[in-house]
Amino acid sequence: MSFVLLSLLMAFNLMNGMLDSPAVSVGRFHENNNYVEICSGIAVSPSHAVTLHAFTRGNDPFLILKGNRIYPDSVIPFRDMGLSLLVFADSVFNAYEQPRNTSPPNGAALMIVANHPTGISVVQTFPMEQLDDGALLLAASPSSELMGAPVFDSYNALAGIVAGSFDPQDGRGELLALVPSSLWYFWIETFLADAGMSTPEFGVTAMPATSGLSEVHGILILDVQTGSTAWESGLREGDIVTTINGEHVYHPEALKVMVQNTTEELTLHVQRDSEKVLVVIPGR
Repeated sequence: MSFVLLSLLMAFNLMNGMLDSPAVSVGRFHENNNYVEICSGIAVSPSHAVTLHAFTRGNDPFLILKGNRIYPDSVIPFRDMGLSLLVFADSVFNAYEQPRNTSPPNGAALMIVANHPTGISVVQTFPMEQLDDGALLLAASPSSELMGAPVFDSYNALAGIVAGSFDPQDGRGELLALVPSSLWYFWIETFLADAGMSTPEFGVTAMPATSGLSEVHGILILDVQTGSTAWESGLREGDIVTTINGEHVYHPEALKVMVQNTTEELTLHVQRDSEKVLVVIPGR
């Protein structure tokens, strides 16, 4: 089957499901509050959506749904992937698509689906090569309207999210970059299933931070309970714990075991955005 015919069939299938598209529209007020900026995203459950971290950083993002603004109850940053998870207390999405451990091969037919208040835009494309950080370079020119847009394969399965652009310096110019689902599905899967470390006494939910898009590896703190030992010690949501008492750590179980089994204080080296922070957990 030709790429053109396959793309037309994909577009037909997507158009049939537009009213229930998992692509979502996320807004924020411009720094001068004189207009609303728009970014796309993808609903991954009835009450969770993923969009770009750069769009949610330092702002109060809101979902634009049927002309209404719905503010999330919390925003979980996955900084090393450049993504953020919007969490809503109630179910707000009729359609959603959970990411899986998939990455489209070069040449595979893909559809970018951008959701904006004025309607949904569909762009046909295909991946051309994989970059060193694991992202895929798409055969499509950059457009602000496509930022954060989910990308679907020929089976309408989620292939990833448009996260920016990249110039390969070979004469092709700037091209869109896709963060494939294979690089971030585990974060979402763990959060939704609550399979990460959750210790009420210590007060954190965490998971490994080993994405190919980050040079910082360690334990990613997904959530910190206000008033808990972790909170009082200075740990915050989005922190990446890289060492504990000088030892490199990569799995939440290491933090859990050390916290539960030692009576002495623990010194944690933490990466917080571009800043390195020292956090001391008191002994019990």
